[in-house]
Amino acid sequence: MKKTIFTLITIIILTMPAYADTGQAGQEIDVLKAGVGARALGMGGAFVAIADGADAPYWNPAGLSQVDLHEITTMQTKLSTDADHYYISYVQPFMGGALGVSWIQVGLGDIALTEAATNEYNEVVTRGIFSYFSNAYMLSYGRNLIKNLSFGLTAKYLQASMSDISSGEAYGYSLTAGLLYKPSKNLSIGLKVDELINSQKWGTGTEENVPAKWRLGMAYLLPLFNTNFLLSGDVSQVAKEGYLAEYCAGAEWKMDGLSLRVGYLNDAMTAGAGFSTGRVEVDYAYVTQTELSRENVHRISLTGRW
Repeated sequence: MKKTIFTLITIIILTMPAYADTGQAGQEIDVLKAGVGARALGMGGAFVAIADGADAPYWNPAGLSQVDLHEITTMQTKLSTDADHYYISYVQPFMGGALGVSWIQVGLGDIALTEAATNEYNEVVTRGIFSYFSNAYMLSYGRNLIKNLSFGLTAKYLQASMSDISSGEAYGYSLTAGLLYKPSKNLSIGLKVDELINSQKWGTGTEENVPAKWRLGMAYLLPLFNTNFLLSGDVSQVAKEGYLAEYCAGAEWKMDGLSLRVGYLNDAMTAGAGFSTGRVEVDYAYVTQTELSRENVHRISLTGRW
């Protein structure tokens, strides 16, 4: 079985089409782009084969099968001068698996709405002030299908609004499916497909759909003396011709509640650290995401378990 799984993954990676890079703007749901959880982001986002806590609804709902406690995590980030990114997620054991409820928001407040042309004094004409908010409300469930193989789903209700803009509201939905296979205690393999089905409709009548995007990852836990050393790597691909595959990788060293992390994400390095007392965990990540922020972003997550 192990040999079969490794062979399958090798074939998938080696035969992925090397399409010309035509740009990927507009091929993802904006509110879901930034990623969540300082632990995962400190590891470069290579988390689909780990997903072992309250961040699982986002990274791989199949990882909810590993949840055996109540857990809540939250994070707030300044993505740019004006954009705020909020995230909170709660998971708990439920009916032989685990259930998760999560919320993500990206918001911009007090934006000046200006005329395209200046007035006769060459001054910018302000017509008013508006705000933009985009939300994703997520309901997730994951459990074991058979020994060592788990399955999970995340259903997302999408909502966006622009105040004082005619027909500036949108509503929609999206579905993510995931698998997690653990052939041994130390090795795990994850697969998820984001936006498997999705739609978002604006007040103007315009309906937006984005192509599905799959992500395949592996993680290996290497016991090293009295510490644990976790290695992970993911590859993702938009399921549409003309888009390059994206790669990320990460590593985490953990001992006595202290964690140090490093990662690679979209040609940039990430780093992070965490401290856990058993019931409470604080994680920090330093992430470079130039498409989301003018400067490097500091991420801090707070997690509680009981």
